[in-house]
Amino acid sequence: MSKTSLRKPFRIPIAIHFFVSLVAVTIITGIMIWFSSNFIMRSYVASECEKRIANAVSSCQNFAKAFRNSLPSEGIEDEELIRTYLLNSIVSSTDLSNEASIVLFEETDDSENKFSVMWPTASYSVSARNRADFYLNSIYENINKSNSLREGDVNSTIVNGNLVYYKFLNVEYSSHAGEDESEYDEYYLLIYIDTSSYYSFTSSINIAIFRNIIISVLISTLVSIMIAVPFFISSRRISKFANRVGKGDFTPFTGRITSSEFNDISISMNTMAKRLEKADQEQKTFFQNASHELRTPLMSIQGYAEGLKYDVFNDEDKNNAVDVIISETTRLSNLVENLLSISKMDMSKSGTYDVKKTVVDVHEIIDRTIDIVRGSFLLEDKELITDIKANNTYIHANENDILRMLENIFSNCLRYAKKSVYYKVYLKRNQVIFDISDDGPGISEEVLDNLFERFAKSNDGKHGIGLSLAKAIAEEHGGSIEALNKPDGGAQFRISLPTIKPREQLSHKNNEG
Repeated sequence: MSKTSLRKPFRIPIAIHFFVSLVAVTIITGIMIWFSSNFIMRSYVASECEKRIANAVSSCQNFAKAFRNSLPSEGIEDEELIRTYLLNSIVSSTDLSNEASIVLFEETDDSENKFSVMWPTASYSVSARNRADFYLNSIYENINKSNSLREGDVNSTIVNGNLVYYKFLNVEYSSHAGEDESEYDEYYLLIYIDTSSYYSFTSSINIAIFRNIIISVLISTLVSIMIAVPFFISSRRISKFANRVGKGDFTPFTGRITSSEFNDISISMNTMAKRLEKADQEQKTFFQNASHELRTPLMSIQGYAEGLKYDVFNDEDKNNAVDVIISETTRLSNLVENLLSISKMDMSKSGTYDVKKTVVDVHEIIDRTIDIVRGSFLLEDKELITDIKANNTYIHANENDILRMLENIFSNCLRYAKKSVYYKVYLKRNQVIFDISDDGPGISEEVLDNLFERFAKSNDGKHGIGLSLAKAIAEEHGGSIEALNKPDGGAQFRISLPTIKPREQLSHKNNEG
């Protein structure tokens, strides 16, 4: 195996996950706000400027109309006098809009100064006159390709790095009234708005947004650290605890957990550790006891077999030795069968093995059980008394397991019975009850509490696995088993197993038919 395959993959700490997530959300949100505000501002500025220029155009049209109406009806040929009328009209206009900058100008024959600004005049304001001249020439340079100053839509251009919205208007008048073909002269109006104030405000907003983004990133960093550090510390503690459990140290976790989620995990893992510790102890005890129980008959078999090999016994003792070997072999076989069965029950309980079950007639189980144990009763010269009241009753079970469970109970009762063992089967609600009892000395109190524990046995018991197997089989089939002492003496075992529904019983009978 190469060294690279042994390397642990790089894992991003949870703190960095929180930090990156919060910071990413903050930055993305800030950028979206920035784009939205700029888009909204551009749309707003364009709409606002067009509206303000429209208002200014309307007022200028009123001014131009008032100027034409102020001219004498016979006409004026003196250009200076016309300019005077024009300036007087614009100065005296009361409805001239101040929503946009207005420049009154005329074209000249001077190649250097293409235009002559008529208003604002220097006497009105030198700075206003210079500004008007600057914007007029700058705008004209940008549109000079066509040399057109005709009226048109609102346009925009860049002047001195700022966006400027503008519109030209023509001021027409007649200087020779009464002629068939009137000669018209023109003056021009430039209406413009410099948007630098708007975008200066926008820049202030952008600066505020970016400042807030930086502050939010710092706050997100602090919050992510505050949130992630407890998670990181808790996860490290839980991880160390899990590694410790994996190495066989089941000491409960006692560290402080700040997160409720990890606290739930620690509680669950403590419960798991307790169960693993119990299972580990039971497994060790099981193997120790199983080894002891297996070793005892094997030693007897080995001892008597070696005695027979080396001709240690006389003829009579040889027969006894063969009987002991056969008896211990039977005992060993039963013990192995019980160990295999209880192991199968454990696997089924953990979900790694599925016990095969079918619909079984209870009366057939009763008859087979009696047939199996009858020989033992005859050999022991004891009586089996039956009371069966469970006809037409079916259970969903593994027949061999049920027979082994009942056989183990009978074996236990037969061992301690003086003369008789009582076998009673009856129905109680939706349960079939197998009641097996004896007339022996009963079960001692110190043994009764842990009677169904594995390898738990009294002084004259066998290997202590039969009753624990009986309990495991009963629970596997959804039932229960209990042991008690009868009032008149003797031990009593009561096994309850659920019966199946009548419809399922009828289906079983139809299949048999």
